[in-house]
Amino acid sequence: MGEQSQQHREFTLERFYPNCKEHVWAAWSIREKKAAWLGSEGLEMNFSPGGVERSGFRNSMGEHNSEGRYFEIKEGERIVLAYSMAVNGRVHTVSLATILFRDENGGTRLTYTEQMCVIAPSDGVEGRKHGWNALLNGLAGYLEADTRQTA
Repeated sequence: MGEQSQQHREFTLERFYPNCKEHVWAAWSIREKKAAWLGSEGLEMNFSPGGVERSGFRNSMGEHNSEGRYFEIKEGERIVLAYSMAVNGRVHTVSLATILFRDENGGTRLTYTEQMCVIAPSDGVEGRKHGWNALLNGLAGYLEADTRQTA
């Protein structure tokens, strides 16, 4: 029996942002704000249940494209999003992401959980965790700069 052509993985990342929950929520729910920290000027986003989100970027591996659909949005509390990632036109992961927002000591605790089907060949869960760690760090930088602008 040969190597499995797919694997199922799950990971969770947590971040504490000193910003209020409304500020962090806005960074996920307003297209212009999300495009800024996601680094995707061409982000297409219909932030509503059933709405579609598309984004992409290019790096040394080639052209990366993400296409997703929002399944649940509980204002200020939870986002449930299913999405696929493709490199050079070939889908290599399909995921269900749940993003939770919780007030904590005047700031926001964000919990990002992803359940994924990895379709070989792929950089798999480690590649996805690396990417989301970088994005969540970018979100921190965006929130800090946005706070300075509005102060």
